[in-house]
Amino acid sequence: MIDYISSKNKNNSPLIFIHGIGSDADSFKNQIKKLGKNYFSVAINIPGYGKSKSINNPSINKYADIIYKFIVDNKFELPILVGHSLGGMIVQKIVIAHPKKFKACILIGTTARFGSSDPNWQRNFINSRLKPFNEGKTMEEVALISISNIVSKNTNKAKINLAANNMKKINVESYKSAIKSLINFNVSKNLYKIVIPTLLISGDEDILAPPKTMKKMHDKIKNSEFLILKDCGHLINVEKSEELNKIILNFIERNYLLSVNKEYYE
Repeated sequence: MIDYISSKNKNNSPLIFIHGIGSDADSFKNQIKKLGKNYFSVAINIPGYGKSKSINNPSINKYADIIYKFIVDNKFELPILVGHSLGGMIVQKIVIAHPKKFKACILIGTTARFGSSDPNWQRNFINSRLKPFNEGKTMEEVALISISNIVSKNTNKAKINLAANNMKKINVESYKSAIKSLINFNVSKNLYKIVIPTLLISGDEDILAPPKTMKKMHDKIKNSEFLILKDCGHLINVEKSEELNKIILNFIERNYLLSVNKEYYE
């Protein structure tokens, strides 16, 4: 079972949002509120997050298969997929495997591979992220520090606290499993298979998915656009929420993907 939040207009064209490891569906509340005025906007909780059922030995492949089944079961017709961080990795997997089922995709602060292919590097990365929990710290103790480390130095405290409060709700075991799911993720050689209109968005201060990394993805995706947001770290949908809404709307309108009622955004 996939848990989600959504706007009310189910008959409108769908936008589906997929969150990252340290977030949940609520991180897209502003997008649901604003973009939901024109589109049926859906933000899902990946397995183990929110009320979504946990799965054994999660992997990005498993997440992608379960979310794709959710999309098919709900009969969403040619949705636009929007993925942040881990969610962007999941989106890449889905649209590479099922390109004709989606109208477009938007990749936010994400990568096409998990760091280095060196097993020792991957092991050290995972261990460093899990160390606080292995030492007995709670998600509440970890959240504020983790969020502060990945946002822009200019991000205000209210937005940092908002993101930290979202992270505090995450089940520790699900969070740890999501981190482990990154191991061996690499679709960099298959990016050419993404043929639908694609928008890539990076924050200029993002240390997890830096602009140069996303620019390389853009170069490999034929029908793609690439934007860098200034004074922005990794949590683009929280740090630059209103700006992100306008960017998504503009992308949709310029590519004639869906109808737009501009009065809601003026």
